[in-house]
Amino acid sequence: MLVVISLAAGCRFSPSKPESGLDLRLSADWRPVDRSTWSTPGAPIAAWSGPEGSSFVVYRALPIPRGTAEAIVAMTVNRLRNLPGFEILAGRTETIAGQPAARIEVIAPGNGDDLAPSGVGAAVALRNKPLTPTREITIGFARQAETLCFVWRTPEAAYGRIAPRIDSILAGLTLPPDRKSSSY
Repeated sequence: MLVVISLAAGCRFSPSKPESGLDLRLSADWRPVDRSTWSTPGAPIAAWSGPEGSSFVVYRALPIPRGTAEAIVAMTVNRLRNLPGFEILAGRTETIAGQPAARIEVIAPGNGDDLAPSGVGAAVALRNKPLTPTREITIGFARQAETLCFVWRTPEAAYGRIAPRIDSILAGLTLPPDRKSSSY
């Protein structure tokens, strides 16, 4: 269950578990959608459709043993490097919400709100939409119990207008306390 509280300045998101502590401040132009709408390599927590055909999804993936933001950058960039049509723009670490974070930015074939699959060696159009250069910004946090990722996708032509909105979300981000990984 997703709890969304509308405020005059936009909306706030909290996962259904109040103890999770994840706090996102989104403007009203980010509309909640079913969390399975956008492709992720993990379990989606929440998703939004955004301005100018963009998208935003938060997902959790398995923890990386002794993981670091640097490890997320290295592994992700390595995976993306040989995909057809992908141009890696950034692969670095920075501090977000007081925590070390991986930041990976790519431009790849997509339709603005999602990247096109390319398992056949060439990008394949999604939902009968023409392929267009799509920027993906991934912010990843290596945590003991999970890898927590925030992913924005936007048509490259709109990136300059969407970037300040992404920066605003990141500036107001509050992460839940890290919890110990399960030994089960």
